[in-house]
Amino acid sequence: MLDRGVDRLPVSRPGNLALFFETVRRLIVPVLALVGLFVLAWTLRREAAVDLRFLIATFPSLEPAFTMPGWLNWGYLMLPGLFFMLNLISRRYGPSMALWSVLVSWVVLAGLVCFALLQGMIADFQHDLAPFGLAATFVGALFLGQIVSIAVFDYMRGIPWWQAPLWAALLGGLVFSIAFNARAALDWDEALGERLIVEAGIVAFWAVAQLLPTLMLRGAIRPLPGYGGA
Repeated sequence: MLDRGVDRLPVSRPGNLALFFETVRRLIVPVLALVGLFVLAWTLRREAAVDLRFLIATFPSLEPAFTMPGWLNWGYLMLPGLFFMLNLISRRYGPSMALWSVLVSWVVLAGLVCFALLQGMIADFQHDLAPFGLAATFVGALFLGQIVSIAVFDYMRGIPWWQAPLWAALLGGLVFSIAFNARAALDWDEALGERLIVEAGIVAFWAVAQLLPTLMLRGAIRPLPGYGGA
């Protein structure tokens, strides 16, 4: 009633081009963070995690895992940090932008590998990186874990704040571990069982430990309008 007889001004909305560039701008930092952490993990893959050798007393089959190129290296121990990064992206931008960050980061990583092959920095993919089958299994398993992490965070975000980041990192990491070892599980043995137990322990440790930096960053990384809670 208060505005009777007064013409309403049309609300201007950003055009498609403006929305595109805004999306690209928002993706820059998340993509760089994911790619940077992955590259760091890759550079540390030849550093054996000798600080964890005490596990051999409980799991004797882990002895070869500490001999390069064994799987218990500092690069592997860094991988769960990707789920911590995803939690922060999901908190700030929501699931759609988090998923786009994952997709674009994989495209960037693929581009870096292609560039390295063309420039001769990588002579042979299967020798210098990994056999094609193993590489495909790793990428597929990690991508699946990332999708699960994003979905869990979006489903559980709210009060209390720690539930979403905890369960997203835990379930995402466990899905990655199980999916990555699924092919090996066809030839199940004691060594594989012990590996899965240790991997689950590493994922659980990360899931709990990342709550502290998450708490410290809550004031700096606030959700955009429409994404409350966690």
